[in-house]
Amino acid sequence: MSDHEHSRSRWTDHPRLRRWLAEQEAAFGEWAVSHPGEWDFSVASVDALERAVRRDFAPSGWEGVRAAQHTSLVIAPAWYFGEVCVRAGAVWKVNPATDFSTWDGPFVGVPDDPMEDPDHEDLYEDDDYLPASVPVTELRGMFLKDPPWQLRDVVGEFETWRRG
Repeated sequence: MSDHEHSRSRWTDHPRLRRWLAEQEAAFGEWAVSHPGEWDFSVASVDALERAVRRDFAPSGWEGVRAAQHTSLVIAPAWYFGEVCVRAGAVWKVNPATDFSTWDGPFVGVPDDPMEDPDHEDLYEDDDYLPASVPVTELRGMFLKDPPWQLRDVVGEFETWRRG
């Protein structure tokens, strides 16, 4: 494996990321017990997820999500949202140089994003747009964005990118 390939694989195949994904998958199973629905990783299920999170945080909104962002009440549905994005063409990533406790956790982005390369400034074109999303941030941000924006719009960006 070249240094370039190794650098990129550290973003998608990282021990902390693998552990976090397994923990959140289990936590989502517990979250789903108190949030019945058809959790089939479809775009339609993202609408149900958005409704459930809005209900959970109805009185407190953005502030409530921010206060609970390190709990399974936020992280479990954020993992699910990220998994729907993965099925739309994204991959889970973590910057190997960051500490999970200092930011909002793993994110989803397109495979082979030049940002993962140490020489990324040389690889981007000015008009390149590559979708990426931090699921915890999206759940928090949905309380600040105006309609008609929905979580499903983020999934749509990955679907559009995948279709080319």
